[in-house]
Amino acid sequence: MKGLIFGSLSALILTTSATALATPVKYHQSNSDTHTVSQVAFNSNVPHITNSGVRNDTHFIKVAIEGMSLQNLIISLPSQMERFNGVRITDQSGGEIAAKTEISKERLLITFDQPVVPGSSLEVELRGVQRKSLGGNVLLYGVSGQRIGLTGEIPIGTARIDIHEKG
Repeated sequence: MKGLIFGSLSALILTTSATALATPVKYHQSNSDTHTVSQVAFNSNVPHITNSGVRNDTHFIKVAIEGMSLQNLIISLPSQMERFNGVRITDQSGGEIAAKTEISKERLLITFDQPVVPGSSLEVELRGVQRKSLGGNVLLYGVSGQRIGLTGEIPIGTARIDIHEKG
């Protein structure tokens, strides 16, 4: 009997919420508002990628540190990457951030000497990048971090690097 009551109640709630979601909203824009530019506010309180790209043979990824201090950064390397010659990590003023790096075929682990604090930003440069001749012109770097005191990785995002062929 309880199962029948809970099943009926669940169906009623599901139907009501689905109807509420499907109800059209009437929107009217007056003629005086036709030249107003729409703006969207984006407030983030977690680390996130703000930019990525290529400068000569250097790939860069910029990360804003928000909401928590990071003790390390983990970057998954794309399969098209053959190798790179070095890593440089800088802060928003261009000063180098002291860190240790561990590089494997699949990822780059950056462990900061001092945690990177919220409100700052950093840029990771992969210098002397060489890619495989086949594999496409878009490289995707998965970026995650680790907060002090936690053992799991926190996903930060995917940095996209578009390679434009010279010619």
